[in-house]
Amino acid sequence: MTGAHEIDVPIPELERRCVDALVQRGATGEEAQTVFADYLDAEVRGRTSHGFASFDVALSAFPKRGTAEIADHSPGVITIAGNGDCGHTVLRSALDAALEHIREQRIYAIGASDITRVNCPGVIARYGAEQGVITIVLEYGGKNLMAAAGGTAPALSTNPLAIGIPGTKPMFLLDFATSERALGHVSLAKLRGESIPTTWGIGADGHETSDPAQLVAMLPFGGYKGYGLGLAIEILAGVLTGTPVGAAGSLGRRGVLALLLSPTIFGVQDSSFANAAQAFLDEVISSSDGEDRQVTYPGQASEERWARATRSQSVKLPVAVWEQMSKTLRSSP
Repeated sequence: MTGAHEIDVPIPELERRCVDALVQRGATGEEAQTVFADYLDAEVRGRTSHGFASFDVALSAFPKRGTAEIADHSPGVITIAGNGDCGHTVLRSALDAALEHIREQRIYAIGASDITRVNCPGVIARYGAEQGVITIVLEYGGKNLMAAAGGTAPALSTNPLAIGIPGTKPMFLLDFATSERALGHVSLAKLRGESIPTTWGIGADGHETSDPAQLVAMLPFGGYKGYGLGLAIEILAGVLTGTPVGAAGSLGRRGVLALLLSPTIFGVQDSSFANAAQAFLDEVISSSDGEDRQVTYPGQASEERWARATRSQSVKLPVAVWEQMSKTLRSSP
């Protein structure tokens, strides 16, 4: 135990139980390993809103899924008809197809419609960046979950984005939703019997609420800024990919726009790009006083968390999450 409200769970045990449950629901062994790895990544790196508290979402997707197909593969463009297939694996396959040609093409746009949850777009951005390509991922969340700035009801999804920059160490990885907090944090608070900050969302009366059970819509971060960015992502990852959006949206039919850019696209060499990007990040993080305050860049702290979990081969889970998850895994067919 790590405290009154947390428990240390060995990663090998967690992996065995999660993979077995996914396979029983219809996933292949490889698919199950990929899905588990993505949820572990979210949990360990600090995105607990998309960690094992929501693993039941992954389990529910497999029994009714279809099989994705490449509807079009033109130079620099891949169009994916998801047919309800698993977003975790569909996007990786699409990136693999693009990466075979990225050196000569230098830029690729991947549009996927009708896929199930990707979980965190950051894992896809990291997947591309680890192979030397700047990777930008915009995800339409599939359902109205967030109010517009000034609105009193759900009008768009929480639409996250991620950007991975290759050659940076630790890797620069930006990954966030356009809501003040991801919806999963509300579910976590409800599970643990906790209140939430009133800045997170509104109730049925249109006013801010601290009760997670009464929340009906998330609020955008930064008011009009998060709202505007959320709208743009819903259009680019939803409308542009042919995915129904707004009131016609569905959690099981999500859309993704992924952009892959070779660091050499504008004539800069790979090594020069990486060196200049890293030098800039180092300059930024050196801007603190080094004592009471510390500057980090996106991806830096999460990499440290990942290293600690790798060494200990365990993950800390809230007791309430572990109990809920154990019940879910036991009830798998």
